[in-house]
Order: sequence, then structure tokens, then C-alpha cells
Amino acid sequence: MRSRLVTAAAAAALPAVLALGAAPAIADAGGNNGTIKVAEVDQVGTDSNDPHVGCTFALEWYNFDSSATSAVTFESQDQDVTITGVQGTTSVVLEDDAAKGNSDLDGREIYTLTFAGEPHPEQGYHVKVTTESEGSTGNDSKSKVFWVGPCADGPTTPSGPTETGPGSTKPFTWDWKYAAPTCAGLSVAYPADIPSGQANDVNVRVETDHGQVTLNFHNNTGTWSGTTSFPFTTHPSWPAGVTSYHVTWVQVGGSNYHWQGDVACATDGDPLTPDMPQALTEVTGFRTGTITVARGATIPADSVEVEQAGTDELTLERYTGGTWVVAKALRSTSRGTARVTFPRLTKRGSYTYRLTVSRTLGTTGDTTGTLTVRVR
Repeated sequence: MRSRLVTAAAAAALPAVLALGAAPAIADAGGNNGTIKVAEVDQVGTDSNDPHVGCTFALEWYNFDSSATSAVTFESQDQDVTITGVQGTTSVVLEDDAAKGNSDLDGREIYTLTFAGEPHPEQGYHVKVTTESEGSTGNDSKSKVFWVGPCADGPTTPSGPTETGPGSTKPFTWDWKYAAPTCAGLSVAYPADIPSGQANDVNVRVETDHGQVTLNFHNNTGTWSGTTSFPFTTHPSWPAGVTSYHVTWVQVGGSNYHWQGDVACATDGDPLTPDMPQALTEVTGFRTGTITVARGATIPADSVEVEQAGTDELTLERYTGGTWVVAKALRSTSRGTARVTFPRLTKRGSYTYRLTVSRTLGTTGDTTGTLTVRVR
């Protein structure tokens, strides 16, 4: 959840350092080998730190061991400038996996800073970001120093408007919400009293069959108002050749509310035709992990449930020779259940299985985790 923007009255009491998040969680002690990088919002997976970014920018975490909650602090490097507000996630939960090198992206969040004071006429605002991801061997802190460009409307400290009428002092609320995204895009109905300069950025995270992308919609000429539509597939950063995607996260400038969910869509690649919503397929009840049986023994059957299976049958697949091959086709009942039986194994070795349901135009399909059978 994004932190609440700071009012002008409260800004004077703020220190030069504005910290985000609570105490970070403990990760494993695999080593202090993680790194953070600063990037433009439309540049995912940058090779190096970007020393100059726009008003809204991305912070990326790479090569961290296991999972951790990383707390973030922004600090002005100019004694005449104060950071008065931060739009962005208060703490970042990094991906729960082992480090795989600098190409392993473990976390990515979008931030917008507001300032009190004049920017450098050519460079912008000089900022230091520090993250604390407790649990590594050595120093838990990672930091970068970079320049942030001023927002299009200039540096502003939000101060909520009040209702009209004598003596009315009701402040503007930053907790207003917008409608959930659809396959057609995002439609935002901005409040009529939203302060100037607080509605010129929208960020949408999308998981596509060509990888993750964060779409940044930025108003370079002012503030959006009324009801504004943001179509995804016509954005300049939309990957070519996408056939299916999931909208998972939305951040709208000017609101503390973040939408999170899973809207699954199929597309024919033509931005002039509407994309089709897909029902989320889910297979539950299939065992995963490793079991050991004697040669010739019967592997216990599984009873599974399938939601939104579409027209395709379930398929039990076996990993053989570096690829997945069909072991048998399974039929589900009208209630969405199926009984999974396994072939009798008479040779020593390890056999790995999984269940799949193919994607259709109306469903996402699903693939379970794997079950490894060791035959002794």
C-alpha cells in the first residue's frame, strides 16, 4: 500500500530523510550479494543504474538470497531541498528464490517523490535511496545516488482542497478508489477536487507470455481529470507478439489505493479489436514432492478438482529425455473432479509427473507442480 502524501502543514515538521516501511523480515544468510538499480518505469531489467530518471521511476532488486522484506529510505542530497512526499510501496517483499546472478530480478516497485525547494536547473533533484534487507552476511544496506527530474507541473506539496461554504474544512481524501482493470484497459474516474499535479501518472503491471512489463502512462501537459481511459495494448512499451496476459497490479497517481488481482486476457494482436477475458483455470489436489516405491508397486491415485477447465481434458505428463511427453489423458466429471492413476513402474530410477490443462480462447489453462517417483 502506498504511503499517504504529506500535506504542506506537515511538511515543515519532516526531517530531510523520509523512511518507508516497517522493520524488514529476515532472509537467509547466503551472502551480501544483492544489488539495487534505479531505472525508468518503461525499462525493465536494466543492465546498470540509471543516474537520471524522470518524475516517476522504478527501483529494482537483483540477486538477493531467498526472501526478505526490504525497507526503503529516500534522502535529499541538497541541504536546501526536502523530500515532502513519497508515492510508492512502503516495503517490498522480494521474490522467494535462491540468487541466480545479476539477471535475477527479485523485486520492482514504482515511486514518485515530491519536494520542497528548487531543483538544479539542468540535473533536477539529487537523491540517495537506501534499502535495508536484513539477513545477509555483512552490511544489510544497499544505496544509490541519482537525479530525479521535476514533475511536469513543477515541485508541489499536496494540500487537499476543502468543501465550499462558510467554515467548511473537510479535507480531500487520498484514499479514493477506481474501478478494477479489464481486458479493454483501465478506466479511472478522477475526483473533481483532486489537487493540481496529482493525476499525471498511471502504472500498470502486466504478466505476458513474453515476460513482465510495467506500463507507465504519463501526462506531460498537465493533470488528468474526469473519466480517463488507459488501453494497455496500444501503449508504446507493449511487447510484440503477445497472445495472452494477466493484469496483476495498478498504481494511480493521486490515490493511496493500489489495485491488486488477476485479470486474465487473450488477444489476437489487433489493437482495434477487443481482447477476450479468460476464466482462470486451477487444478488442486495433485501431490507434489518426492515419494519412493518398490518396483512393480502401485502408486496411490490422486483425486483432483479442476476449475474452469474449458473443453480440453487433463493430461498426465512425464518428463523424459529433457522434454514433457503425454503419459495418459484423463477425463473429468461434470462436477469438475478427476481420478489420477499412474502407470505401474517396473524399472529402477526416478520418474517425474505433472498435470496440465491446455489454454483455450476462454480459459487460461493450468500446470501443476511436479511429483517425482523414485523406484528402488
